[in-house]
Amino acid sequence: MEFKYFHQPPRKYTFEMPKVCKWLEYQCEGTVLNLFAGPTKLSIDEVRVDQDQKMLADYYMDCREFVEYAVVNKWKFDTIIMDPPYTWRKSKELYNGNKVGQFPRLKNELTNILSKDAKIIIFGYDTVGMGAGRGFKKEAIAVICHGGDSKDTLCVIERKIK
Repeated sequence: MEFKYFHQPPRKYTFEMPKVCKWLEYQCEGTVLNLFAGPTKLSIDEVRVDQDQKMLADYYMDCREFVEYAVVNKWKFDTIIMDPPYTWRKSKELYNGNKVGQFPRLKNELTNILSKDAKIIIFGYDTVGMGAGRGFKKEAIAVICHGGDSKDTLCVIERKIK
């Protein structure tokens, strides 16, 4: 398993950190879905989804609504990036008081839009990820140390196994 350590001052949006952004772009394969896109456009071909109309996105809708839409359209993705708000407070701040939640349910539904050997990249405060129960194996973990009183950001990369 790959392990990566970054020291980056905290930023409001994860992909505003240059080292993290470059590493993430390197990790992406094939058709990429950026499910909580935010304002930072990656230097890859990505389908960008965000609930906030102020963000740079191709689709403005709730993440679970987009997954349902992708299922209906029979879309498959080789890489899915998920960088949701890490706490309920952050969710309310970033989405105008609306809570972004039901993460376990979202994870269950994502399996319907993944290609055969897809990879999922999840940022947050834990490394739970998709898990073996959903048919995934961890390939990499990254720790992003922000220094001072800021919590580290963790990233787990998992691959769908046969």
